[in-house]
Amino acid sequence: MNETGDARLIRRWCAYFRGWSQAFGTHELIDDTERGLRWLVGDGQLGLILTPAIKRVLYPGLLGRHAGEAPPLVRLASGRLTVGDAELTPLEPQRALWAQMQALLAGGGDVHLYQTYHLIYPAGTRILTLSRHAPLPLIYRELDPLTVRLEPAGDDGEPASPLPGGAGPC
Repeated sequence: MNETGDARLIRRWCAYFRGWSQAFGTHELIDDTERGLRWLVGDGQLGLILTPAIKRVLYPGLLGRHAGEAPPLVRLASGRLTVGDAELTPLEPQRALWAQMQALLAGGGDVHLYQTYHLIYPAGTRILTLSRHAPLPLIYRELDPLTVRLEPAGDDGEPASPLPGGAGPC
């Protein structure tokens, strides 16, 4: 991916059985209490704890089945995530998060999207995970890939082009 906003395919995975997932692993927690977001930054992976509000907006577009249709286009721009018609903004309280996401998407090789868990969080907590590491094929099956476009930011930090509206902020 380069600064012109090239598209990148993300391999998506869904557990064979509801509630199954593998562990996220060692990470640093970045808690954005102002926006109700909890990020996990690990080696070659980035996670977002799925609260009910976030899951309601993100899960259908990112990990849902699309009944013969292609998954929605995902756009990442400075401080915004757009999944089809749903938009979450602002998402970028920490430059480190944005840099980690860009590094995952810009490097060579496959990037994978799937749900994980971690023992230190309450039972039932799920983490939306973007990773360089493929999930365990014993637990997950592959879905159609997702197209992600990383939009360059303008000089003022705003996206270079307007993005469609949708679900509004979390």
